[in-house]
Amino acid sequence: MFRLCVCDDQPVALECVRVLAEQFDREHPELALRMQTFDSPYDLLDALETQGGFDMYLLDIIMPHMTGMELARLVRKRGESAAIVFLTSSREYALDAFSVGAAGYLLKPVEKDDFDSAVLSAIRAAAPAGSPSLLLKTRDGLRRILLRELMLVESQNHKRICTLADGTALETSDTLASLLGRLNGDARFFSPHRAYIVNLDYISSLSTAELLLSDGRRVPVSRKLSAALREAYTKYVF
Repeated sequence: MFRLCVCDDQPVALECVRVLAEQFDREHPELALRMQTFDSPYDLLDALETQGGFDMYLLDIIMPHMTGMELARLVRKRGESAAIVFLTSSREYALDAFSVGAAGYLLKPVEKDDFDSAVLSAIRAAAPAGSPSLLLKTRDGLRRILLRELMLVESQNHKRICTLADGTALETSDTLASLLGRLNGDARFFSPHRAYIVNLDYISSLSTAELLLSDGRRVPVSRKLSAALREAYTKYVF
């Protein structure tokens, strides 16, 4: 579970981020995003004392009685290394954000792509050292990706494309067979068709002929592998 905290004294801004968080959670169910909102810095500080810290903070910079910058400094004084991102209507505060080790800022009204990018970056940064990863050969050289980010591998027109949770598509010269061999020890991955490898975490629905991924993509399922896929998915999920 990834715990997100949002503090903003404006109800409209809180509602905007709430909607974005719900959309993110629907699109990335495997990340289990959980958000808690506060309209007062003091309420947030009280919550930190009773229930502990969060994995990420979205803080409005301009709030009455206490600015988001002051609030961020108090969060840091607790020894928290969580990602802090500021919500602001002006770029003039960008430099101040780095004085408290902030990951950056988001301009209001917050756009979906900016929100998704900020949250995914924070989740990657929070990944424990030694998280399972895969080294890919790409046109730009070697690229290491976390296995939990790898949603799909497909082989089309003599190309292997690895699609990540954030929509990034990486073309690799590694063969599908070699990738499957390297992923074989991880129960999350299954090849439902000779041209595909899928991460079971990203399956939204499953039928005998195809499966639906969380991004809306449909992947064919070989008739011979349908029963094995259903068994592997059931065993992994339950």
